[in-house]
Amino acid sequence: MKKKYRIGEVAKIKDIDAQTLRYYDKLGLLSPEIIDKKNGYRYYSIEQFMDVDCIKFYRMIGFTLKEMYEFKEITDIEESISILKNKKDIFKEEIRKKQAILKDMEIIIQGIEDKSKLYKINGNNIEIKECKDIYGVIGECKTANDWFEFETKLGELTKRYPKYSEIGHNKDIILIYNYDILNRTNKEEMEFAGKILLPIHKKFMDDENVEKYPLGRCLVAYHKGSHESEGDLFKRIEEFIRDNKINIRGDIVVTAIINEFIINNPDEFLVEIKVPIV
Repeated sequence: MKKKYRIGEVAKIKDIDAQTLRYYDKLGLLSPEIIDKKNGYRYYSIEQFMDVDCIKFYRMIGFTLKEMYEFKEITDIEESISILKNKKDIFKEEIRKKQAILKDMEIIIQGIEDKSKLYKINGNNIEIKECKDIYGVIGECKTANDWFEFETKLGELTKRYPKYSEIGHNKDIILIYNYDILNRTNKEEMEFAGKILLPIHKKFMDDENVEKYPLGRCLVAYHKGSHESEGDLFKRIEEFIRDNKINIRGDIVVTAIINEFIINNPDEFLVEIKVPIV
C-alpha cells in the first residue's frame, strides 16, 4: 500500500475537486503532511483520507469553514454532541422546506396538466359548473402599493405559522376583477384588478388574514394565448350572460394556470375564468 499520495490522486479517490483541496491547504484547514526530502514535493498520507471525509461531512450538514475550524478545536464530547444536535435540527428544517417545495412542484405540475386537458376538451366553450370555495389571503389591488401591503400580510402569516410555506406564492395568485371589466377596452385600466387572492390550505382558516371566498355556481371558461387577447373571451362571456338572462352573483375570478413563472412565451398563457352566478 502506498504511504503518500499526490493531490490529484486524493482528489480522484475521494471524489473532490483538486482546487478545493488546494483552497483547504491555503487556509490551513487541511495541508499535505508529508514532504519529500529529495524534491520538496508535498504529499497527503493515507490517514488524511479520513480528514477529507470529515470535511466533506461537515460541509454536507452545513458547517461553514469558520465553524469547521472551531469544531476541530473542541475537546469536550458533550459540547461536540450539542453542536451536532443543533446542526441536525437545522438540517431537518431545511429538509422540511425542500419537501414543501417538492409538494408545491407536484401541485403545480398536476394543476397544469389537469387544466390543460380540460382546455383541450372544452376549448373556449363557456360552461356552468359548481366550484369549490377558496380559502386564502385577500388584498386590495388598485395600486402598486397595494401589492406591498398584500406581501406584508403574507409575511405576518408566515411568522405565526412556521410550517406555512409561501414558496412560489405568486404562481398561485388569483386576480378578482369587478364585473365591469367586461366593458373595459383600455389596457391601462385593466392593469390592476379589484382584488388579489392567494389560496391557502383551509387549516389556516382561523388566522385573521385568511378569508373564505365563496364560489358555488359559476360560468367557467378557459383562455389560451396572450393577455391582450383575453378581451375576446370576456366579450363572449358578456354575450352568454345577456343571451341566457343570467344574473351575476359576484366578481370575475381569473386564475393563471400557465404564466411567466412557467414559460417565457406570452402566447402560451392559460387562464381559468370563473363568474359566480345565481
